[in-house]
Amino acid sequence: MAALGLAAHNFVPDHKAMWIARFRLASICLVVFALASIFPARASAQDLGPARLAFARGAFAEAAALARPVATAEGLAFAARAAIVEGDFIAPPPERRAILLRAEADARAAIALDPQNLEGHLCLALALGFIGRMDGSLAAHFAGYAAEARAHIDRALALDPNSAWAHALLGGWNLEIVRDGGMIGETIYGASLDQGLAAYARALSLEPDNVAIAYQYALQLIALGGPLHRIEAKRALATALNAEPQDELGRLARRRAQRLKLVLDTRDDAALRAILHEQLGQFENVTLPQNAPRPGNVHPGAIGSPR
Repeated sequence: MAALGLAAHNFVPDHKAMWIARFRLASICLVVFALASIFPARASAQDLGPARLAFARGAFAEAAALARPVATAEGLAFAARAAIVEGDFIAPPPERRAILLRAEADARAAIALDPQNLEGHLCLALALGFIGRMDGSLAAHFAGYAAEARAHIDRALALDPNSAWAHALLGGWNLEIVRDGGMIGETIYGASLDQGLAAYARALSLEPDNVAIAYQYALQLIALGGPLHRIEAKRALATALNAEPQDELGRLARRRAQRLKLVLDTRDDAALRAILHEQLGQFENVTLPQNAPRPGNVHPGAIGSPR
């Protein structure tokens, strides 16, 4: 995809474009935190059993340490998943970058062993998003995080066109670039609002009760601004929160979603801005946007049905 190669465009980054390259699927992130239930294991249950038990009870660092020595593509991808969750939910800020770098290395190793490993591609895209956010826009721009992450999302979709998480990551990738880069982002990367909304709609049609995807979708909509986006965000959260969590990760994700829905219900914009800053890393000293680009493209039917 020509739009993914900045060098090919002889692009000289300005302040606006720096935000584009700072691909943060972490915000999105998508959110990372429900990966435990979406991939069938191909390593033996005996090999990964202890790691899965540790993951289920919320011992994510232990789960990564147990999965890594299995030394299969599945084991390394599972280690990457556990490390990403540890970095997002548990680790103190000074330790997060090192943990996410290890997750990146695990995901790359999984893909090297098996280029068809779906979870490896998704985890690598997620890890790149987190690391790019921490390193800052200039470093992320020259490292090419957005382009590489998109390549792994595209590969994941080729491997499994019905992967809810692949569609969710594609949605977050598009919406974040459009929000931060506008026309520059659309031109350089080929991102668009319509593509982002359609990808999230597809993800939620596949897994309407996935609270992690709904949470990330809601964050992206709120960041775009506008009353219609807020209505849609509340609808997505309410639908997903009907499902009961199955493990500690699910409970962590549910608490995040409940907090966001409460803030929306009480119209507490100060708290909402704090959540956006915490999750998307950019709303500390700005006014929360009130008007979204092309707001008519969001409609109640977007939840749970592909367009």
